[in-house]
Amino acid sequence: MMKKIFFILIIISLSHLGWTQETNHNQFSSAPNTARYEIVQSELGARITLKIDKYLGMVYLLVERDTKLFWQVMHVQNQDAASPDKVSYQIFTSGIGQKFTFLLNVNTGATWQLTEDPTNGVLFWCVLE
Repeated sequence: MMKKIFFILIIISLSHLGWTQETNHNQFSSAPNTARYEIVQSELGARITLKIDKYLGMVYLLVERDTKLFWQVMHVQNQDAASPDKVSYQIFTSGIGQKFTFLLNVNTGATWQLTEDPTNGVLFWCVLE
């Protein structure tokens, strides 16, 4: 009988662990649909932390140099016309791999893929046709 009571007490004392575990793995927050700027980070790590001007399609990469962080403008190949008064662009990142990160003009459907120059490691946006 004592073994049963001891066993029940152990189970009760450990059962709270199942309820207190954090299950939310959110990698980003969602800005309001009309927000001009948004920060997006790949699930692959901080190396791909991007800020986008959703009106103009300007994309910035978070870069660290001499222990200081700053936003570096990224090149967008053959960028199309933007709408300066409304949201025109968004970024999608899958978390599967860097090559599955895309910049999309939500009005025209034009799409760019995040690409790395193999000679110097610089990230830029290449037209996806």
